[in-house]
Amino acid sequence: MNIALCGLGRAGGAFAGQILDSSQHQLSLVVCRDESDTAGQDVGDVLGIGKTGKTIVSLKDAPEALKESGAEVLVDFSREATTMKLLKLCEEAGVNIVICATEFTDSQMEEIQATGERGKIAVCYAPNLTIGINILMEMVKRLSKTLPDFDFVIVERHRKDKAPVTATAKLIAKSAEREDMPILSVRAGGYVGIHEVTAASRDERITITHESFSRTAFGTGALTAAEFLRGRKGFFTMDDVIKGLEVSI
Repeated sequence: MNIALCGLGRAGGAFAGQILDSSQHQLSLVVCRDESDTAGQDVGDVLGIGKTGKTIVSLKDAPEALKESGAEVLVDFSREATTMKLLKLCEEAGVNIVICATEFTDSQMEEIQATGERGKIAVCYAPNLTIGINILMEMVKRLSKTLPDFDFVIVERHRKDKAPVTATAKLIAKSAEREDMPILSVRAGGYVGIHEVTAASRDERITITHESFSRTAFGTGALTAAEFLRGRKGFFTMDDVIKGLEVSI
């Protein structure tokens, strides 16, 4: 599959490395913000892995580049403002998109969903990509409904320079329909990411934990979402991707 990418931060960079190492997929295009100094540079130089022959294209040059790239899907690790521009470009070019940003306004989310529902392309909204976290959220949702009188708390651990509170922790609380759920943030060392959800009564406790050992988990989730969109049109979430995995097992 030919894959375009926007965003070479920690998660996006890890994903780019996975695709470059893959024998089944090709990194056909990498896009950056117009203000980024990575425009015109080789992807490998930015990632520190040596020349790849893939030159990063700025957003203003992306419309033509996207059409010429042969990309079937664009995986977007950028920020919200850039995402909305890419969404329009992808619809015009007939390229599916996996959206990994998290902090959209209500009106932006409405436009994202409407783009998918227009049926020209497939759009996957994936604010958290790791397969395990999405399964954890389903489990927490069920626990919350089954044990309404239990107290719930989230403890999340990340590297010491990660800003609290993570969007993932907020999504877990939202999935349980307990957005006032206490969230405790621990910042130390080089944790990639641990999310621990405890449901407790006076008599018993249930704890569910998910840990990412490397950022490869994010890339694997992004690739799974991209593959899910193949041959589809419409608006999807990671819930749909997970259900697709269940059917295929």
